[in-house]
Amino acid sequence: MHPSLENINLFDIDSLKEETVKDILTEARVLPDRISTTICPICGHETSANKDSSRKLGWVWICKNKYRYGCSGKINPLSNTFFENIKIRLLDVFLLIICFVTKMQVSLVLEHLNLFRNRRGQPQMSWATIVDFYSRMREVTEIVASHHDKLLGGPDKTILLDETFLTKRKYNRGRKTQTMTQVVLGIYCREDKEGLFFFLWMEKKKRDLWPLIARHCHPETSIICTDSATQYHSVNKLFNDAVHKTTNHKKGEFVSKIDKLNTINPLENENKHFKKAIVSRQSEKHLKQYTALHFYRRTRLKSEGISDKMPKTSNKKLLEALSDDDEVPFMDDVDGDPDWEDF
Repeated sequence: MHPSLENINLFDIDSLKEETVKDILTEARVLPDRISTTICPICGHETSANKDSSRKLGWVWICKNKYRYGCSGKINPLSNTFFENIKIRLLDVFLLIICFVTKMQVSLVLEHLNLFRNRRGQPQMSWATIVDFYSRMREVTEIVASHHDKLLGGPDKTILLDETFLTKRKYNRGRKTQTMTQVVLGIYCREDKEGLFFFLWMEKKKRDLWPLIARHCHPETSIICTDSATQYHSVNKLFNDAVHKTTNHKKGEFVSKIDKLNTINPLENENKHFKKAIVSRQSEKHLKQYTALHFYRRTRLKSEGISDKMPKTSNKKLLEALSDDDEVPFMDDVDGDPDWEDF
């Protein structure tokens, strides 16, 4: 860790300077260093770092053939980086990154960051700038999450499966309707404490759930734990030699009396944290971004919306299992369904 980051206090950051932030980001390899060389885009020869006060880093790569052959090749060291086209100072960007990672609310960030800028005689930062930056950071987490391709489970490991619901009332009042509800499938490995969430919107049928389970679960997984919902009947067909354990939530059985490990409570706990992570439900884009952000922060969740589309499967076990699909209609909470969860 850089010495300047030891015991850092976000509410007293006068000691943090622009040059210090450059050193921190360069040491973390977020920014390029002056020693590294790149190839001139015009003549193909090497470049060297030259001072340029008009640049954000204070230097730019210039072709070594500039003076000998008159090559005009230049490369901005911030090209193709997170900091390209950012108009605020690197110090402000660095502070906003820290605030984002530590889950500071925008209103609190705005208050303390502007106090810090006022002490330095700088103009205040607007609310829109911080909101836009937070949105950009969520896009970064989408990219990180989209590269997650690890299979959950494996030999001697247990996979937990369950759906949860995100609901929304019109004008925050009145009854829920089907068009205001999204079904979310959760897949969780008990031993690794890693999981994924996938938006299914209004469907929770075998043909919607099982392709995701087959794609993201290790075929050698030993145990599958679910509730007694119809869509999970014979789900062990997707695995080579897995044991399927169930609990009946409608009868109040959340942990088996015979086998204490026969429960999906760890996944239910993940559902709780997942719902808290979704701050805004204005659009499908927001839901996917906050899901990716939750994955990034807990290093275990991923939004189906940011991954590549599910290809057509040639898995014979999956095709055979889907042939006896039992459709499960969408369930409202009229009858007091214990599986229903308000958001």
